[in-house]
Amino acid sequence: MASTLHVALRGNLACNERLHLLRKPQQVLYENMVKFIDDLNISEEEKQKWRTAANQFRLPYWDWARKQPYTQDYGIPQICTQTTWLVAQPGTNGKTILIENPLTGFSNPKRNGENQRVPMGDKSMGANAIKDDDNLPWSRCVGTSRYGIIADVPPSTWVNGVNNWQYSNAAIANPPWYDGHPPPLQSSTFSDAVSRMFTPNYFDSWEAFSSTAHDNPRKNTNYMSLEYIHNIIHNGTGGLYLSKADIPESPVGFTGIGIGHMSDPTVASFDPIFWLHHCNVDRLCALWQVLNWSMWFNKPSDGDPASSDPLLPFHYDTRNSNWTSDKCRDWRHGNYQYDDLKDMPPGNPTPEYQATLRSRIKALYPSTSAAVAHSPGFTLQDNTFHDYIINVVYDRYALNGKAYSILFYIGEPTVDFSAAKTDPHFLGSVYTFGAPVLSADGETTCDNCGRQKAAKKLSKAQIPLTLPLIRRVQPISTGAFGIPATPLGPLDPHAVERVLDIGLKWYFIELGGRRADASEFPNTEIAVLKGEGQHPVEGHVMPRYGKYKKLRLATENKRLGFGHHVGPNDLIGDDLDV
Repeated sequence: MASTLHVALRGNLACNERLHLLRKPQQVLYENMVKFIDDLNISEEEKQKWRTAANQFRLPYWDWARKQPYTQDYGIPQICTQTTWLVAQPGTNGKTILIENPLTGFSNPKRNGENQRVPMGDKSMGANAIKDDDNLPWSRCVGTSRYGIIADVPPSTWVNGVNNWQYSNAAIANPPWYDGHPPPLQSSTFSDAVSRMFTPNYFDSWEAFSSTAHDNPRKNTNYMSLEYIHNIIHNGTGGLYLSKADIPESPVGFTGIGIGHMSDPTVASFDPIFWLHHCNVDRLCALWQVLNWSMWFNKPSDGDPASSDPLLPFHYDTRNSNWTSDKCRDWRHGNYQYDDLKDMPPGNPTPEYQATLRSRIKALYPSTSAAVAHSPGFTLQDNTFHDYIINVVYDRYALNGKAYSILFYIGEPTVDFSAAKTDPHFLGSVYTFGAPVLSADGETTCDNCGRQKAAKKLSKAQIPLTLPLIRRVQPISTGAFGIPATPLGPLDPHAVERVLDIGLKWYFIELGGRRADASEFPNTEIAVLKGEGQHPVEGHVMPRYGKYKKLRLATENKRLGFGHHVGPNDLIGDDLDV
């Protein structure tokens, strides 16, 4: 993978805010490297070699929407799976030594009088001591974990950190139905979502693209967002289930048991993979900005921070002058560039360059349109096709802000919810990536979260539905998922609506594994919508999506579904052009 000299940080990641970019905090890291080199007791000639290496240092990005070469599947980077590295040392004439891989996990460097690393919640940590969120035992951890913390086993097995990367890979990989029937689909769950973000007019504002904040949009493509995808990656990398009690052994060897730091915003950044993930968030922002150069804080809502507001506490000089989103809007001012944009000319992007970039993105992230065009039995009508999505409005503060997941299925689950990604009936999920607004002792943990909760701010998400319909319900269904055989033709909306009326189901799972009842989420609304997709012919032209209209029958018999007698029923509307 190519690299970047930056870290992407978003103001108040758990707070449903607009995306703010801070793109140069590791300038300090670079300066520390240079000082370290200057202080080495080696020749000036060798110092210059190390300075050159420091100048070329970049933080790599993890593109989770592309397959990993070492598995030919989706998952975490191979470098984050290896326990040791061979590295060169200064002053040894190029000799290498074996060290612990710092990207496997982080361990608290603070030690006690017996030279043992202390837990992150130890009293000796002072004001930096981590407190537990509800039943999540972050305070007892010495090191970070991925699917490693399990309540039913002795803490000694996980306090120092467990890198169960195979589970992370299983959770990020495509559901089994993607590869269930030849030919392979020309897309994936994440590449489809990323592709949609880059299609023309999918969003009408920077706010809609960047944030899950729901502002009653009457444009249904606005329900997708970079933050929504970002949240799912956090959960897929860390884990959802704390306890293995009453969880049967999975026939496929993946139980999904164990949680990790990436799933909780209060501790996620301790895991080194957090930074690789956020590098990719910033990269995707840069790509989107090139294609939508004029969209920048163009539709703010009341109370939204301005692009000129200071990004505390980060400053760029010794006078404590704070960074703002405006100041770091153009990533190139940070003296770095992405491999995807290395041929970008100076100044604002030209239409010609934008066309070149669209062709590049189409090749990187195959779309629903590409999958439809290459699926046997389905025909494009005047280069258009029926496109289906699930739009969700949810209250991220419903459980006092604690994170939860909404799991969607066609048909009954066949394995435990903890292993949902291996279930042939699994469709997709929403993850809130939140933390409790009030601590156990009643203190407000996040002022902004408290304000949003008091103002009853809601969030939005979108699960593309066309690909699973294509793969799972072929043109003539033979009764899959216990659903009566239904002729679907080219995804006929009446037939699809009947199939979803019978088969569509959703479940709420709190971080830790508790199954929550739908009654705990009174401000949630879920709707299935049918729209129109336009398949492009020219290489630089991307698909287009629009004209979405709710399919009432698909959800009206399900609690919190649009049309049900219990629920808001007014949060999701049809597109204005329908």
